[in-house]
Amino acid sequence: MTVDTTFLLTALVLVPLAILWIVALFHILVRRSDLSLGRKAIWSGFVILVPYVGVFFYAALRPPRPPTPTGGEDQTAAGEAIEQLSRLATAHDGGSITDEEFSHHKYAVFGLTGPTD
Repeated sequence: MTVDTTFLLTALVLVPLAILWIVALFHILVRRSDLSLGRKAIWSGFVILVPYVGVFFYAALRPPRPPTPTGGEDQTAAGEAIEQLSRLATAHDGGSITDEEFSHHKYAVFGLTGPTD
C-alpha cells in the first residue's frame, strides 16, 4: 500500500497552514479590540491576499497588546486592603478595638465615611 504524495503534502503542510490562517484572521477580526477598523481591514486584507506569508508576517510584526485593566497596581491595592481588614479583624476578635471602632476603620479602609442612615 503506497501513500499518495499529494495527500501527504496536503495533510502535513497545507492543513496546518490553513489552520494558522484561520486563527490569525479570527484574532484580527474578533479578539483585537485595540486595533481600529481601518487597521483591522489592512491586516485582514494582507492575511487574505497573501495567505501563508501574511500569517507569518502578522505573527512576527503584530502590534503589542495593551496592558490589561487589572494590572499589578490594582492587585497591590486590593492586597493591601485585604491585609488591613485582616489586621482589623484580628484586633477586633482579640478585644483590642470595640465594635464601633472596627466598623469605623473597616469603612476607612475603602475610603468611606461610614454607613448611610
